[in-house]
Amino acid sequence: MAGFDAAVAARYDRFCTTPLGHYVDTVERALLARQLALVPGMTVVDVGAGTGAYSLWLAEQGARVWAVEPSAAMRAVAAAKALPPAVTLLEGRAEALPLPDGLADRVLLQVTLEFVDDPTRALAEAVRVLRPGGRLVLGLIAADGAWAAHYRARARREPAGVWARARFFTPEGVAALLPPPPPRAQGGLFTGPEEFTGEEPARTREARPPAGARPGFWALAWDKP
Repeated sequence: MAGFDAAVAARYDRFCTTPLGHYVDTVERALLARQLALVPGMTVVDVGAGTGAYSLWLAEQGARVWAVEPSAAMRAVAAAKALPPAVTLLEGRAEALPLPDGLADRVLLQVTLEFVDDPTRALAEAVRVLRPGGRLVLGLIAADGAWAAHYRARARREPAGVWARARFFTPEGVAALLPPPPPRAQGGLFTGPEEFTGEEPARTREARPPAGARPGFWALAWDKP
């Protein structure tokens, strides 16, 4: 993932400590947790593991985690977090996972598909490393939501930045790239960055979204036959 340098890694971790970042992180983890349905002892592949935040979270729930990340800068930040023995950090791309067939009970791509060069190949690799009956879970920035609009505007302002190469998906678009059955989708993040005035109003809106509100984030689950 070209462009994911040390500065980007630092900004990502800082964002999660802000009120807006904390709201986003809390909502997304809750949606992903429901879709993952983890049981202690499961093997999970975290594709596009970034700075290791989700790998640590998965390990805290008792998972054995293979954290795959192409960016050396991101891996360095993750390694500096003193990852527990349950997490193995690997260099690798989503389109060519350095792991054997049928290894994983779960594969997680959290805001990863947006940045891969070949989404179809990345999903095929995720399916390959899943065992039969295993589950692929994707966290997606909703293509028609306020957050995707925000990042598109940012890309126009920063044409050399990482968001300039991002692509955004709908659940239907991802379903077209996967074998049957279609993935199950749960949406959330109903407060966009420009609407955010604090965590409490955002939580209230999350619990009772207005009629017609569009989610900013999708958590998809696909079970391998």
